[in-house]
Amino acid sequence: MKRNLCLSILAITFLLATNTAYALDPVPGESGFSGFVRAGVGVLNLESNMVAGNRFLDMGSESTNSLTGSADSESSGMAMINFEVAYTFSQTRTQLTLGSQLEDIATMQLSQQLAVKQELPDKSIIMAGFLFSGIPTEVWEDPYVTNRDRKETDRDSTGLRLVYDRILGSSFELSYTYRNVDIDNEKSGVEELGLNAADRSLLKRDGDDHRLELSYRFTMEDRHRLIPSITYFNNDRDGDAMSNDGFDVQLTYMFLDDPVTLVLNGIIGQADYDRSNPIYGKSQDDDRYGLGAQIYYKNPFGWQPFGLENFSVFATASYWYTDANIDFYDTQAVVGLIGAMFKF
Repeated sequence: MKRNLCLSILAITFLLATNTAYALDPVPGESGFSGFVRAGVGVLNLESNMVAGNRFLDMGSESTNSLTGSADSESSGMAMINFEVAYTFSQTRTQLTLGSQLEDIATMQLSQQLAVKQELPDKSIIMAGFLFSGIPTEVWEDPYVTNRDRKETDRDSTGLRLVYDRILGSSFELSYTYRNVDIDNEKSGVEELGLNAADRSLLKRDGDDHRLELSYRFTMEDRHRLIPSITYFNNDRDGDAMSNDGFDVQLTYMFLDDPVTLVLNGIIGQADYDRSNPIYGKSQDDDRYGLGAQIYYKNPFGWQPFGLENFSVFATASYWYTDANIDFYDTQAVVGLIGAMFKF
């Protein structure tokens, strides 16, 4: 049963997941609290044989009649909300933050981060954060069950994130993210396929994820920014047929003005898997594509609800497609959202 106007973590992911090149916000000049709250409503269309949703949203098809085709399309209305709250110690140029980290494309996982940021004498910023699952993703215990309903199980993760921004006073940023992924009840290939123990072990999805990203910000006439970035990722799963590594290349354009901010993103990538999949007799390869557009409008018609000067409305649209050489693993998601953001 679909839950309309629910809290959709995938919506949040698509809102900002293609914007990792934003860089760390500068440490404020005054001590005290700061942050933002962002909320919206929209529509999600998802095609995935591996993702079931989360505790607020059922999206994946409960049953499939084939292991050789792509997933059916599922659509739902939804709501989304995310936040960040920070406290600054201005004398030491230190800031503590707690809030949403929006990275895992099409996994429907909301990670929260508790972090410390430190501004250095050359105005560069370093950050160290602890990541944990705010609301776990739900996946199928055994995705390869056919012609009957599949059972859901939680996919949790914990990890850390290290960022060095404005390196030595430059426009470079380097970040590293590590996550340990745990499937509560992993039964891939157990129920129907007649695989032996060695083959079933190749399909295990638990393991460790590593991401290393380098970006550079070009600033043109103050209002325009062009941000290319490259990311190397390594998903080291307990099952070698699920382990993969690859690269994503992203280009972000930002137009920063008052009252309008526009952000456009494009991403293309590729992933290679370590071992032959025992179900399909070949190793999986993925081509990855993403597009995103966002527009923010500050204080429309002079409106300042609750006396907040930093109030904006926004609209966003995003598209993500993973084209696998094994059709069963194809993934596609389309999201459209409108909403509001309050900064304090």
